[in-house]
Amino acid sequence: MDKERGLIAGIDLSGTRIQASVYSHNSGSVQSVKLTEDSHEKTNLINVIAECMRATGESQIKSICVTIADYNGDEIAAVMADLEKCGVMEGHWQILSRVESFAYYAYKQKSELHSMGVVLMDYTQEGLKCDHLAIRKSDNTSYLLQEHTGYTSDVLKEVYGSKNIDGAENELCTFAEDYFAKRRVSAAYLTGEGFDIEKLPERFAKLMVTRRKAFVGQNLFARGACFAAMDMLRPEIFRNVVVLLDNHVKCGIELDISSYGKPMRFRMVRPGVNWTLAGRTIECILEDIRSITFKVITTDNTSYDEVVDISEIPFREGRTTRISIHVEFMDADRCNITIKDLGFGEFVKSSGKVIHRELTLRS
Repeated sequence: MDKERGLIAGIDLSGTRIQASVYSHNSGSVQSVKLTEDSHEKTNLINVIAECMRATGESQIKSICVTIADYNGDEIAAVMADLEKCGVMEGHWQILSRVESFAYYAYKQKSELHSMGVVLMDYTQEGLKCDHLAIRKSDNTSYLLQEHTGYTSDVLKEVYGSKNIDGAENELCTFAEDYFAKRRVSAAYLTGEGFDIEKLPERFAKLMVTRRKAFVGQNLFARGACFAAMDMLRPEIFRNVVVLLDNHVKCGIELDISSYGKPMRFRMVRPGVNWTLAGRTIECILEDIRSITFKVITTDNTSYDEVVDISEIPFREGRTTRISIHVEFMDADRCNITIKDLGFGEFVKSSGKVIHRELTLRS
């Protein structure tokens, strides 16, 4: 890592207890932080960050990634507010879903542990949540793909949290046999309170390590978030991979523009970006046009057009029609486009016209 000091941390808010991991500049490794009871309050992310700083002896924040379970705008905004209170500057933080945090953890490991794909089996009070991740190549581009599968039953719910799941062994084995028969997997990772036990049922444990590696642990989200925080500073894990997880934008958005008299294609949104980071604003000068065409590029290299009428914005001669185009995502599939008349400095006042358009991307 960069020799410049500073806190690099991953914090997991997605479970029943807060967990944190930090990068140690001294040892060059990721280490867990033992939190005090005061910092375990879910509303107290600020205290957790303070404890991470005390544990590492760092006085400034370099990079932080936070994992949350319910990945929605309200939860993200709450975490962002706490990060701002801690003085974390924009570009130095990321908010991840459980699966994205797991992806950083799994693909940070040796290649033989993810070459054929990996599986996260999260045993919650609702049952098993399984996410299969695999990198596949198409048209010389590598994509990280996600497949989600859920399974529940009265038996799984009954033994959940009992510290002894032997009574669910038959159901677990039946599900696992069917699941792995349809998927090639290098490694499976078991987590969640349902798997927070001293020993797995014998037949299920043997099945899990047949033709694959298997690991059981309760700290992989915090460690994965820390790996992601490290990766923000020096991208390596998915440097040449388009990440298409559920919380990532699946399509690109491009515009046909003219630069110094030459036609060119300008990319507004890159596919594979976490939707919380996919927003962008540009300014441009318009010719005499009454609409703007946004080209939506799908992952199979096809495209379709979304045309936004801008006839309300008055056209002015002499290349003095200046606008801003802002794209902001509400989730991975929906974005708002805002087009504003900016006027032209002191020479031409803005008309005040603002055009809004919501797009639902079809991937």
